[in-house]
Amino acid sequence: MPNALASETSPYLLQHKDNPVDWRPWSADAFAEAQRRDVPVFLSVGYSTCYWCHVMEREVFENETLARQMNDGFVCVKVDREERPDVDEHCMTATQVLSGQGGWPMSVFLTPDGKPFFAGTYFPPHDMQGRPGFGRIMETLTDAWQNRRDELLESIDGVADVLTRLAKPRPPEERTTFDASLVARLARDAAADYDPSLGGFGRAPKFPRQTLLAFLLEAGGHEKALQHTLSAMANGGIRDHLGGGFHRYSTDAKWLVPHFEIMLYDQAMLAPLYADAAGRFGEPRFAEVARRCCDFVLREMTSDAGAFFTAFDAEVDGSEGKNYLWTPGEVRAVLGDEADAFLQVYGLDRGFNFADPHGPNPHTPDTNVLFLAEPDRENEVEPLRQRLLAIRKQRQQPLLDTKIVTSWNGLMAEALAACGKLLDEPRYVDAANKAVDWLLANHIVDGRLIRSSRDGTAGQAAGVLEDYAHLASALVTLNRRDEAEGLLAVLNKQFKEGDAYAATADDDPDHRLMGGVRRLTAGDTPLPSGNGMVAITLLRLGRTDDARKLVETFAGPIVEQPGHASVLAMAASMLVPHGDFTVEPGPAVDAPQSPPAEAGQVVQLAGEWIDAQQIDVVLTIAEGFHLYSPRHKGDEHKLELAATDSDAMAHVDYPSDDAGIYRGSVRLSAHLVRPMETGGELELYLSYQACDDTRCLPAVRKVFVVRLTDAESNGST
Repeated sequence: MPNALASETSPYLLQHKDNPVDWRPWSADAFAEAQRRDVPVFLSVGYSTCYWCHVMEREVFENETLARQMNDGFVCVKVDREERPDVDEHCMTATQVLSGQGGWPMSVFLTPDGKPFFAGTYFPPHDMQGRPGFGRIMETLTDAWQNRRDELLESIDGVADVLTRLAKPRPPEERTTFDASLVARLARDAAADYDPSLGGFGRAPKFPRQTLLAFLLEAGGHEKALQHTLSAMANGGIRDHLGGGFHRYSTDAKWLVPHFEIMLYDQAMLAPLYADAAGRFGEPRFAEVARRCCDFVLREMTSDAGAFFTAFDAEVDGSEGKNYLWTPGEVRAVLGDEADAFLQVYGLDRGFNFADPHGPNPHTPDTNVLFLAEPDRENEVEPLRQRLLAIRKQRQQPLLDTKIVTSWNGLMAEALAACGKLLDEPRYVDAANKAVDWLLANHIVDGRLIRSSRDGTAGQAAGVLEDYAHLASALVTLNRRDEAEGLLAVLNKQFKEGDAYAATADDDPDHRLMGGVRRLTAGDTPLPSGNGMVAITLLRLGRTDDARKLVETFAGPIVEQPGHASVLAMAASMLVPHGDFTVEPGPAVDAPQSPPAEAGQVVQLAGEWIDAQQIDVVLTIAEGFHLYSPRHKGDEHKLELAATDSDAMAHVDYPSDDAGIYRGSVRLSAHLVRPMETGGELELYLSYQACDDTRCLPAVRKVFVVRLTDAESNGST
């Protein structure tokens, strides 16, 4: 028999309606039932196109024995993170505090009054490769709840206190003046992990990082990195070269093999970036990328009424990316004698490049992801691309999540409005107005936005900050300012705390299910920060003082993590031309160190010139931690020292090791291609992942500059 999810509108929840788990949707009734039975709540958060969410469903939630254990010991709640970003963000913070990492599927155990006490992501059904099985976890937590509850509640209260403190923004540690020089430093810090060889930021897996790109485009001074990154993504397999959209992220560093899900919000953020960059850099090819992206959304992800659907799944028939893959033989069967040109342009003549990582032969490529091996010839094969696209449409298609999310629709409407103006395409502006008209007619109930709907049925969740922020921004871009002001009036009445805005309305009954915490957040998620978008919208409406006060509230996060708070940093950069402003330091906030901040402090650096062509970099690794050496055989991020200018470094000597790990003090010898001139500077970066005996912290990339002085050139350092 179906469980209680059968009456929901979310495709993700409906995917679980036939599980033997007695799932319930997020509601006060679910927590009341846990209170009545005196059992914890098990909360599982995911989304419809999440691959590992599907894996955990197959392995755990469809397992009759494990489902019986879940039903007997817990009240089980399913949440679609796209419907409930407030629940997702709150529980993700808890998961990071409790486990040091986050991701989806997200698995959280809570008390009946909503306090989290154990959390993680994917768990296998049984103990496997050092990971505890879900059955054993449930057995351990049930025993603790029944027999050691006082001890458990003591730790629970500590976590709840941490979450309350983390819900408020930290003030800057010192007096901070926002001016042109600070904006330049923020942009430099945010772009510190730029990959000069392959484009993009960080290492594999690589995400587009759209909000960071938008900030760099606004701040200026990073034209080379921007053009390189946008070109690399446009050429790589992360772009669907037949359909025109972009996949979620690249599983490798060179943008070749994507994770194949397609999200509406990625199209909404990438299309206007390419359109804007086309004009700024005089690059007509970027304009074509933007057009094809917009056309893809209008063709494949738009309802008859004009609203936009949420996402395409990564799987077809249980196989990753099956719909998007080709072999040379399949291409020849369609294109005949004309196939050679297509094979050359899209790299199919260079051997197979893809193997399903979850198939029978995960290490043996047997098919191809299309990528632009010869970008200059792309227009030459346009008719051939259209023919292959027509054939691809005859294949079984991936699941389309037809949920309509208010914030994502606002973001896409704004993208079409902006692209229509930048590319002189009035039809995009018309499509944007049509979508906004539909939202205002169907997603406002009793004067307030709802979060989502599907097939004409409204979801139960109320609109959150990002829904109001993105729709208001779209309305301003469409010159519908009065309607935008109406949404901002609701924000000011129901969401405002001080000079900023909480993630949820003050009358949202779910606060008590999340410890009464109302979060004031700065970060992009990867959607643009709600507070950042409101600040920019206020500025565009001429309300400069309100925008500045909002930015000042988040001065601490902006300065400390501009790459994470890129939209607020962009708002600050847009405010500076109206006049510099200074933020005074506030009282210290006793908040726990975030995993990224802790990871950055594990390694301390010192440089020592041996001669003008060799510098040794000495790493001091914090006690209890280790780094993975380049010789380590695992999949962890390995230690790497390199120059930002890849032509400057000849090679690096890494010390030998027995176990593939480094501890304590480590000396790396960097040899340059040419001797450094006295007074010269060289920018280096160090990448590593720090782990202890129970956890691994996020990967880190430290950028630093070394200088050769007169004394050092003579051998004394």
